[in-house]
Amino acid sequence: MTDGWSLRTRLLTSLALLAAVLFGVTSVQSYLTYRETSGRLFDDSLRESAGLLLQLAEHEIAEHGQILGVALLRAETTAGPYGFEFQLWTPDMQAGVHTSALSTTPLLPFSAEGFGWTSIQGRSWRTYSTWNSAHTLQMQIAQPQGQRQALNRRALTGLIAMNVILTGAAGLVVWWIVSASIRPLQRTADSVGQRSERDLGSVAVNGAPREVRPLLDSINRLLRRVGEALQMERRFTADAAHELRTPLAAIRANAQVLVAARDAVEREASAHDLLASVDRSSRLIDQLLSLARADQSAGATDMHALDLAAVVDEQVAAHGTLAMQAGVRLRSTLQPVLISADPALLAVLVRNLLDNALHYTPAGGAVHVSVAGDAGSAILSVEDTGPGIPVEVRGRIFERFYRVAANTTAGSGLGLSLVNCIAELHTATITVAEGIAGAGTCMRVAFPRLPP
Repeated sequence: MTDGWSLRTRLLTSLALLAAVLFGVTSVQSYLTYRETSGRLFDDSLRESAGLLLQLAEHEIAEHGQILGVALLRAETTAGPYGFEFQLWTPDMQAGVHTSALSTTPLLPFSAEGFGWTSIQGRSWRTYSTWNSAHTLQMQIAQPQGQRQALNRRALTGLIAMNVILTGAAGLVVWWIVSASIRPLQRTADSVGQRSERDLGSVAVNGAPREVRPLLDSINRLLRRVGEALQMERRFTADAAHELRTPLAAIRANAQVLVAARDAVEREASAHDLLASVDRSSRLIDQLLSLARADQSAGATDMHALDLAAVVDEQVAAHGTLAMQAGVRLRSTLQPVLISADPALLAVLVRNLLDNALHYTPAGGAVHVSVAGDAGSAILSVEDTGPGIPVEVRGRIFERFYRVAANTTAGSGLGLSLVNCIAELHTATITVAEGIAGAGTCMRVAFPRLPP
């Protein structure tokens, strides 16, 4: 069917065609059955008429003699209108009696008996021939085929007319049923079409057919997800604007101090403060962009089989200089283990865990990174000797822009949110515990492990 057709048109057309075909097949079958039955009835009537005429002839001939009996039979049988013609013959072909439409020539050979066909004056006739019990008289009777055909044509015309009437009635019934069935869908479509782009409420399923409810339920789930995504986007935009306002204000203040500096010492101090503010702003913007890319990667990650230890080792090496500048001992214990991951996102996850650990660990502290594998998991652990995270707030540290109240170290509150987002994309789980020697924090990420 044409793709542009509506569901109503497709159903109406399909069901109407089906009804027409069914009625047509039924009519043809009825006509064939009728023709066969009527043929048998005509033959039975022809045979019975021949038998009755033969009995009448025997009675007249036996009662009045052959010559007078034949004459009386002719007089009795040629007056009324019959649907058939007949001939009566003796074995020596004498004293023949026939109706006016037939000649004196026998319809059939005397040897013929029973039903057959013959041609008289260019027309086809159905014939029947029978002898009396004494084999002294033969009755030959014929009926024109046209009479049977005329009756069959009338029956066929009636069947066709009835087929047309029933098809039309079936079409109306089908139209009403299809319209009533599609009406809930039309109401739903009208309801959705009249909504504004801000209206993401659930579509009503009351009165909808059972077959349509899964579709409406799926639409409602989609609307909920879209609403949640929009709400998250609005919250993210508002939080990002709020968080960016602080570093930008600091940059402006440092720039003003730099402009108003009275000597080289003040200018140098202001310049260092300005650079620090710019670095904080750059780090915040990088994390915002990484978080946005991670959100967009849901369902579109480029997964590969890779060695988790190799990715971690690369990031540990890249953070060596930062650890030295912060006065923090950075060491690693890495066991090769295969996982399925997006290389770019996995690098962001490891980098943020290391950034957090080094950022919050005071000078003289330590950060230990390890990779190990068990029966079904590959476990990445990052431990530090920083201030630690209170147990009561560990459930909130992965929220965007959340920062522990007691923590005075500068930060955006996006690092762990980004780590959690990437972990979810890799079906990994994160647990938070105490760090080295019961101090600080240990962030443990468990990935599904691939067989070696």
